[in-house]
Amino acid sequence: MQTTRPSDIPGNDSPTNQSLLLKTLLASLEQWAPFAWQESYDNAGLILGDPNQQVRKALVCFDVTPEVVDEAVRIGADLILSHHPAIFKGIKRINPASRLGYMIKQSLCHDIAWCALHTNLDNTLSGVNSWLCEHLGLQEVQPLVPLQNLYGKLQVYVPEAYAEKLRQALAEAGCGAGAKYDACSYTSRGEGRFRAGSQAHPFAGQIGELHCEAECKIECLYPLHKTRQVVEALRANHPYEEPAFDLLPLQNEAAEQGAGAFGILQDPMQERELLDKLKELTGVHCIRHSGFRDRKIQRIALCGGSGGSFIGTAQSRKADVYITGDLKYHDFTDAEPGTWLVDIGHFESEKFAMGLILRYIRKNFPNFAVSISEQARNPVAFY
Repeated sequence: MQTTRPSDIPGNDSPTNQSLLLKTLLASLEQWAPFAWQESYDNAGLILGDPNQQVRKALVCFDVTPEVVDEAVRIGADLILSHHPAIFKGIKRINPASRLGYMIKQSLCHDIAWCALHTNLDNTLSGVNSWLCEHLGLQEVQPLVPLQNLYGKLQVYVPEAYAEKLRQALAEAGCGAGAKYDACSYTSRGEGRFRAGSQAHPFAGQIGELHCEAECKIECLYPLHKTRQVVEALRANHPYEEPAFDLLPLQNEAAEQGAGAFGILQDPMQERELLDKLKELTGVHCIRHSGFRDRKIQRIALCGGSGGSFIGTAQSRKADVYITGDLKYHDFTDAEPGTWLVDIGHFESEKFAMGLILRYIRKNFPNFAVSISEQARNPVAFY
């Protein structure tokens, strides 16, 4: 298996060194792979640094290591964007003589911030697993394990004359947006009734008098991680001093967000043909797999990284093969016979994350200097 830096990522030439507020860059990354989508055990997001600091150069890596930090110091990078978080759990002591302590000290001394895009990027359909899906030619791609409870439903009542203004503001705040549509809402009409108290400043009606107002009820979905922005937009664009609205949590599953991926090959492959294709795509020289069954492969499940916990899900989806990394001995011995298991390695199945991050930054901030670390290598060696 590959131990050197991957060769299938863009070059490191960056034309200029535009300065950015770190929080501006983080807000853009949040639009692509919201940090709220990370798993409960994860620590994605800004780990070290001040969101209000200026950054001029970013270094993208797989893991934050002392060698990566030293490289950042050498090239003048003030932001390290990693796939794996350098800190998963709370730490009680920081000793500069330790591996982690050295990295923290060096980074603080040189104003280098750390940000990780881990399971939030894994759980994005255009994220870590998308590269393999695209290059394997999978169709009808969907998450292997969809995320749950990502959305809420907003119901708000507004005078008819202000309904369109409010709909537009809510759409700009993220309401009513899906994978293929945006600005989605439903409007019904009715009559609102209220009586303003002595301390009120009513938009319509008189203090102490019962008032009826022709109103619209606007309903739309919104991402739960954007609740604050949605409420702020609602209050800023509603004429009433006390607008009436409901925020209802929904127990549905996301169609576009989740762990792993599942898709269909238009033209089935033989097992050995698939292994050869995976070797070509990942650059590995050998692949662990369960025994050949001499069957054609068409229904493919995959999950970059350590995906052993999703074997049962792949089997329940009637996948012909499940491609992942870090499978254990008993994952192979205990697996049901229907799904063929293929382990291409942890690094090998997720290294594409670096290229995805690099391309995203260059597309959205073309004048910002960003490069892939020369130390981005598989820590596992094979003889």
